[in-house]
Amino acid sequence: MDLATLKGQFITDVELAAETLARVIERLLDYCTVGKDGRVDVKNTQLPAKVQVRLILASRLAASKLDDGILAEVSIDELAEFAALPRDQATARAKDAVDTGFAERTGRGAYRARSRKVEQFLIELERAK
Repeated sequence: MDLATLKGQFITDVELAAETLARVIERLLDYCTVGKDGRVDVKNTQLPAKVQVRLILASRLAASKLDDGILAEVSIDELAEFAALPRDQATARAKDAVDTGFAERTGRGAYRARSRKVEQFLIELERAK
């Protein structure tokens, strides 16, 4: 097999495919919405902070795929504001998301959900209802 074919099989596109993105957005709509300015509105503020932070990260990732004006990355200040958490608690929950592989740190105080983890998180959240 030639190197170009092997490369195509070995290095895959980890972005959300269109059909996966549609499923993710349908699931996210039960929990939150995203404004044109990137603000995430979590509908159920009684959810645990860990879940709210992951919903915010997942929502911004999905929204960034639909609108180039919305960043996938979420700052600690945004996480704290959107989830109504103290900054130190938002930082701890973001670190939890990174430690479990759900998110990655993209810079100082900025995080982004990992595409491959979002749908499974939402499936597990639905099962826990």
